[in-house]
Amino acid sequence: MKNRSVHYLFIVLLTTITIAACTSPKVEAPDAENLHSVNIALEKDIVHDFFSPPVASRIYLYPNLISYEIISQKHTDYVSLKTILPDFPNIPRYEGKQHEIASLYSFLLVAKELVYTTNHIETEIKQLDEKFATIDDLDAIKSYSKQATASIREWLQKDNYPETRNMQGYTLLEKEGSWTPTPPDYMDALEPHWEKIRYVTLDSANQFTPIAPTKYDLTKGSDFHKELIEVYEAVNTKTDSTEAIAKFWDCNPIISRQEGHITYSEKKLTPGGHWMNICRLASRKEIHTFEEVAYSYTSLSIGIFDAFISCWQTKYATHYIRPVTVIQNEIDPGWFPILSTPNFPEYTSGHSVVSRVAATLLTYRFGENYSFTDTTEVPFGMPPRSFSSFIHASDEAAISRFYGGIHFKPAIYQGIKQGDKVGKHVLTAVKKLKK
Repeated sequence: MKNRSVHYLFIVLLTTITIAACTSPKVEAPDAENLHSVNIALEKDIVHDFFSPPVASRIYLYPNLISYEIISQKHTDYVSLKTILPDFPNIPRYEGKQHEIASLYSFLLVAKELVYTTNHIETEIKQLDEKFATIDDLDAIKSYSKQATASIREWLQKDNYPETRNMQGYTLLEKEGSWTPTPPDYMDALEPHWEKIRYVTLDSANQFTPIAPTKYDLTKGSDFHKELIEVYEAVNTKTDSTEAIAKFWDCNPIISRQEGHITYSEKKLTPGGHWMNICRLASRKEIHTFEEVAYSYTSLSIGIFDAFISCWQTKYATHYIRPVTVIQNEIDPGWFPILSTPNFPEYTSGHSVVSRVAATLLTYRFGENYSFTDTTEVPFGMPPRSFSSFIHASDEAAISRFYGGIHFKPAIYQGIKQGDKVGKHVLTAVKKLKK
């Protein structure tokens, strides 16, 4: 009996070991956090490479488009981008069951096409390789992702971006009241041909052109002179509160600083990057699913992209002068704004347009009175700020440009109106992506 018992235990033990050896380790399915992670990796490489705000909006756009398009094949609540973008390429249909993984790899492969430094993107790819190494069809997934990337590559290269790299630079008008390079760096005009970039939902770049800016007139008591003095005094009488608001929403990735004889550049998020972060904060708070987050990122990236095209068309149609130029020339040569004046015309305020578009789209996703604490700028040395809604945050982002001394008030208020129109237009389009 004893020998039979030992024999039985040996068989049970051998069977258990065999089953364990033949069972693959359980792989945790990708979730929304994985999609956040690839977006963060892209963001870090964008910041590293100092991409300008308009160009950064393009880089955020295309990886999220491909990611969404693939995941929409799986979930019947979402439809193809071709619904709102008839010329969107035919992405090959993924026939497997791992749409989320295919979506992540495709996002990263498209992202690699758009940045110079790919350190964080490459690291993210390696982490995906390790995480999903035991999946039987991983090679097939990666092969599919390459096909999907190839199918969108030609289309994205036809958005006129390559052509604008070789267009003639900006020619100064040398007309009273027109833009001229600003101190301290006197940099050339940034992206004067951005209106020629292919938009996503707009009918034309000038579809939502605002009213003309205030007529340049230095006569005391004129509307322009009043607006000029407003900016001058806003900086001279700054408070801790107004300065904090200005610096929190700075979002200028191409600022140079001087310390003695050394000049260095600060690396910061763009306005679009700031709002992509706010989207991430809200999505994490609400614990949204992979497909929900894909839709949110894609909708927002479309809105930010079209917002920059609309705003830049206005900027280079009006060629409006910056406050620092007039104040230093006409009032106080030693005056400087709190923020570094960016190198493009003043009217309308880009942050005002982009922020209102972003707030409109995020309000649709999360609600009108959605309160949140924005920690986006903490890694850049700024304390968090709390808001009662996305519109509240966009209003503060807009007025921050006045507090910072880089915009007249009309550029801000008309920028908000322009952003409101663009935002509602984009929202009407992206709503069609959901059944």
